Amino acid sequence: MDEDLLSQGDDREPSPWPRRLGVIAAVIAVAVGGIVYVTQPGHGRSAPLSAASASNPAAAPLIEPVPAGPNGIIGRTVPWEDSLRLPITGRQPVWYSPASGRSEAIGGLPADSSGYEFTRAVGGWAVQADAAATTACGDCAGPPRPVWFLADGAQSATPVGTADLVAPGVNAGALWLTSYPPAADPGTSAGVAREVSGTGALLAPLVTLPPGSAIDQATDRGLLLTAANEQAGTSVYTLWDPASRTSGRTFDDVIAASATEIAWTSRCAPTTCRVRLLDLATGRPSAIALPAGSTAANAAFSPGGAFLALQLSYGLDGALAMRLDVASVADGRLTAVPGTSVSSDALFSFGWPTSSDSLVAEFNFMPTMQLASWHPGASGLAVTVIQPGPTEASLIVG
Repeated sequence: MDEDLLSQGDDREPSPWPRRLGVIAAVIAVAVGGIVYVTQPGHGRSAPLSAASASNPAAAPLIEPVPAGPNGIIGRTVPWEDSLRLPITGRQPVWYSPASGRSEAIGGLPADSSGYEFTRAVGGWAVQADAAATTACGDCAGPPRPVWFLADGAQSATPVGTADLVAPGVNAGALWLTSYPPAADPGTSAGVAREVSGTGALLAPLVTLPPGSAIDQATDRGLLLTAANEQAGTSVYTLWDPASRTSGRTFDDVIAASATEIAWTSRCAPTTCRVRLLDLATGRPSAIALPAGSTAANAAFSPGGAFLALQLSYGLDGALAMRLDVASVADGRLTAVPGTSVSSDALFSFGWPTSSDSLVAEFNFMPTMQLASWHPGASGLAVTVIQPGPTEASLIVG
């Protein structure tokens, strides 16, 4: 077994994450108790917030040295990138700097007890109040919720409209906002979608989606649609042209998509599984051969599309393990991210949360939470430990 393999928690198969809802990591975190906490700088104990800190939502998480034992990632580490800032969702979202351990309030977002959802888009994030807290009729559409665009590193978010669902557009700041009739079931109803800029300007005429559909990602070759109410084992994705209202190619088991690329899994050969890729601009297909005995559970394209981060699942000595690998899209070559071979439930979430090629992953080694960052080609990870404090919040990494 690799010396980096860490055994923490139960060995069980993790559930795949729906990619179009950036908030899912926060929901799962509450369910399993793997919650990232924010506390005042310089204090390692829970204590009531002072009057000053209660009015200042920019309290920073407590940073401690990287563990030298089994309760976290060990091995060679590198410094954090000074410019990297991550959103922390909650009643009042903040920007968090892993390099300094400090955080600052994100302006333009009113305090909301239900918390906020973050959806990664080109050049920033779409931000909405938590849908689960505003819908009172199960799977039906609730009242449309305000949507903001938060550019990478911006001091404040800009309102762009209201919608039930949000999806990334092709260009920087562009978002697709979809609304369904009040109290209608999105699984059977036709939503109306509109493309808006990061300032809320309408970029294209409104389109009516096929009944039961939702936009996963806008691409250079149309909208990538999936079922508005996904059922386990039935996720089919379709490229759909909003101008001609015609459907094109379909994909099963999509694990990553961007404006120019789609990645999906296919049946494994006797000894090797592959991830299939399609370059939408050229129509060129390619494939990434995975290490023997592994399968791809999830993936994410880097902002420029040169890399694909892969969450690989292994079976070792009857137990399940996970590892992060990064593939070069140009030649399919895989590189294991150092220090990320962990038990199946320790890898919490991962993504590319900035416009640079900074892969960020969150790990849950109960009771320790760790945040790690890696650049393709780097010899080690930048690692931060976040300890419990008085205010609950959740890091958004992709």
